[in-house]
Amino acid sequence: MAVRLVDLAKPFLPLLPEVELPIGSLPFDDKVMYTIGASFVYLLAQLPVYGGAKVTGDPISFLRPAFGAERGTLLEFGVFPIISSGIIFQLLAGLKLIKVNLANRTDRQLFQSLQKLFAIFQYVVLTNIFVATGYYGYNLSFWQVILINFQLITTGFIMTLTTEVIDKGYGFGSGCLTFVTVNASSNFVGDILGINAVKTTRGSETQGAVINLIGQIRNAPFKNAILNAFTRPYLPNLIQGYVTLATLAVAIYLQNFRIELPIRSNRVRAVNNIYPIRLLYTGAMPLLFSYVVLFYLNIIGYTIVNLGLKNDSSNPLVKVLGAYTSTAFGGSFVVEKPSIIYFFSPPASLTQAITSPLKTIGFALIVIVSSAFFANTWSLISGSAPRDIAQQFKEQGISLAGRRDISISKELNRVIPVAAVSGATVLAVVSLIGDFFGGKGKSAGVLIACGTAFSFLEIIATEYQQSGGSQNFSQLFGGLGQQ
Repeated sequence: MAVRLVDLAKPFLPLLPEVELPIGSLPFDDKVMYTIGASFVYLLAQLPVYGGAKVTGDPISFLRPAFGAERGTLLEFGVFPIISSGIIFQLLAGLKLIKVNLANRTDRQLFQSLQKLFAIFQYVVLTNIFVATGYYGYNLSFWQVILINFQLITTGFIMTLTTEVIDKGYGFGSGCLTFVTVNASSNFVGDILGINAVKTTRGSETQGAVINLIGQIRNAPFKNAILNAFTRPYLPNLIQGYVTLATLAVAIYLQNFRIELPIRSNRVRAVNNIYPIRLLYTGAMPLLFSYVVLFYLNIIGYTIVNLGLKNDSSNPLVKVLGAYTSTAFGGSFVVEKPSIIYFFSPPASLTQAITSPLKTIGFALIVIVSSAFFANTWSLISGSAPRDIAQQFKEQGISLAGRRDISISKELNRVIPVAAVSGATVLAVVSLIGDFFGGKGKSAGVLIACGTAFSFLEIIATEYQQSGGSQNFSQLFGGLGQQ
């Protein structure tokens, strides 16, 4: 008898805690509190890692915003292992590369447990890669290594269960995307209005770009203060703030683009409506997938060069893959000379994007092609694939106006993949433009957060209306719901 991949999770079922599905539909207020509570758990996890030296040489700095990862904290890898595990196994199942019947309760439980196991496994592997390559310092004692492992892996396990709480229906939407949204929002406020002082080569400066501008105007010549506020490369600057706002505005604008297919009821005459197909049909998932690909490419290259080849710039293989160097400020660990890994990260500024066209084109192709591939694939294998929608139309007695029933699937196949790929490509281009202006990966985080926020608003509005508006929730907001 053949062993299926999901069966590998069977021995671990008694050891893995599982969040049970809620009994019945939870009240709106409860979902709000669960979502807020889970967000607080995420924010509390942003404590520094204890036991190692001061972290240096961050090889994934531009990837952190897309996964809610915070350097040097218990959220060192954010929710990347959880997101990547979910995307990989959903793709494998959708493409029929693994045998699983998600309509079967046992298979579904094994499938979810396997995703959870792979996420925890990634936390273990990533932690030990960073420890072995000296990210937390060299010559660590045995107990320091154990302590760092315990902190990061335990936090990863807690975050895995916390996301499962929201995913199982106790909160709104996706747990991972909730945390990415919380991270993007808090970091944006910190980048603009942060008051914490940071020691730089120019002295002590505040993190927030606006607060720094005010301080610079008071203590330096006006021209120098303005120039520094807009161009400082080592801390958030006003150009990055404006790029973030522009990215957010474009993301909101794109939410309104859609194709409206006229539909009619086959059961009730003269009942006509429209079925909207949005440009962002697959949301920000394709962009998230492209950053998962980039994360794997970067972490594999980082491991080979630093762990296997000791980052020896005289080694011919290191010259081909890329030698890592630390930036002057900020501690990023990057490959600055043309090589394979060189193309796996965005240009650091608009100047570099212009003067290094090969890097710009290479990185852009990776993001755009991977996003388009995922969007096309996902639009055909997910629960919102054309054949699934056509089946729903048939069950509900709905057809496209002016089309025969047999042509519904054909028409949807003509429209949906095009919308999905087009939307994914547009989002990828918007993200790239933000990176080329020095966004350092934050544009991707903003786009993912914006898409998540819109889906949350739709879910919350629908559930709030269906619940009739809870008295407790209304009182929480000063009785606005009763007006």
